[in-house]
Amino acid sequence: MNENIHKGHRKRIKQKFIDSGFSGFNNHEILELLLFYSRPRVDTNEIAHRLINNFGSFSGVCDADLDALKEIEGIDESSALLLKMIPALTKEYLNSQNKITHLNTYEKSCTYFMNLFVGEKEEKIRAACVNDKLKLVACTVIAEGTPGKVDINIRKLVEFAYRNKCESIILAHNHPNGDTLPSDNDIKATSYVYNTLKPVGITLIDHIIIAGNDAISMKDSGAFTLLR
Repeated sequence: MNENIHKGHRKRIKQKFIDSGFSGFNNHEILELLLFYSRPRVDTNEIAHRLINNFGSFSGVCDADLDALKEIEGIDESSALLLKMIPALTKEYLNSQNKITHLNTYEKSCTYFMNLFVGEKEEKIRAACVNDKLKLVACTVIAEGTPGKVDINIRKLVEFAYRNKCESIILAHNHPNGDTLPSDNDIKATSYVYNTLKPVGITLIDHIIIAGNDAISMKDSGAFTLLR
């Protein structure tokens, strides 16, 4: 009898998603539904509540370390991997949808880079090469490491630009635990890159800062004017 009740509950949760997606779902209900597929014979409602109680929110659960997830009662390795795949899948989904080919406005640049930084917990610096019409040619990670302690590698930037036969670059980096406000270090580092690249024929045309679901163009915000 209990097994039939349990199956009925799962069917109702699944039907709720079929009818309206995650509209009206609480965070724990989303997790409960996801865990149906890794824990087919376990009450995932209780596990979902434990996850929220420990990590605070759905995003907090997905961003938690793999080992920390496995410490939660009811979370085995398959369940932990399933949860860790959510940000990675979201990132791939957004990037596969991304039809931006020209970074000719700061809005397009912010959107393009924001999608690339989904789920990133470490600070990374990315560089995009664009041609003279600001069409995207290539993008790569230049450096990564501890937040606030990542240096921009000028040699890699120059090699990247020359390899892609581009004379213009847009930089972007994330503030994993902060906001989009450019720090003094951000402004100094951007000025250094701008002035170092200029003599070798490469123009830094903007620097985008990403923080979660927010992004700012240093050029649009006025911080870029300090480079001159």
